[in-house]
Amino acid sequence: MLRFLAACFACLLIATAVAAPADGKKGGKGGKGGPPAGAIDTVAAAKPADKNPTLKLTSPAVKDGEKLPVEFTGDGESASLPLAWSGVPKGTQSLVLIMHHLDPEGKTKIYWLMHDIDPKTTSAAKNATDFGKMGLSTVHNRVEYAPPHSKGPGEKKYVLTLFALSAKPDLSKAESPLTVDPLLAAMKGKILAAADLNVIYTRPAGASEEKEEKRPPRREDAAK
Repeated sequence: MLRFLAACFACLLIATAVAAPADGKKGGKGGKGGPPAGAIDTVAAAKPADKNPTLKLTSPAVKDGEKLPVEFTGDGESASLPLAWSGVPKGTQSLVLIMHHLDPEGKTKIYWLMHDIDPKTTSAAKNATDFGKMGLSTVHNRVEYAPPHSKGPGEKKYVLTLFALSAKPDLSKAESPLTVDPLLAAMKGKILAAADLNVIYTRPAGASEEKEEKRPPRREDAAK
């Protein structure tokens, strides 16, 4: 009997160790633990292992790691951030900008996708849409900037990543409008450097979803 109880206790300890994330944070949906253990951030995974410290991505509206002003969210003007970058590596033929968030389910959500950016370009104004070619946002499946408009409580992190490419990606077989997965696949082996700008946003208590639901499509959608 004692051996049987000891064996059961050992099995319970093993099961608990396997279920718990290595960092001790809660996994699963929601909560402050963030994405479940083992979730793959596809945008972050695309960045080269050898970091290039010269490439910098900044914004005059918010510093890295700080709170995103409400005007750049779905609770404000829904405007896209003004951006500036420097230190583009020699040999860069094209730039790509991706804004994403890894949600509590472990899905990589794309808020802003710009590709085929001229390497001579060094900035983008607030609400700019003409500094490259725009791809699809997976947040609402529109060809536009999707402002952070989280339905869940708590602080969320959004990452803007600028990629410097040694050649333009071959997108001849990619469907239109362009989505992030075929773009990342076409970028493989061509990424010279990547730079991040991290922003944080916490929705005000009692914020309504009505604005997002009633928001009309922008010109990119209306033209379809």
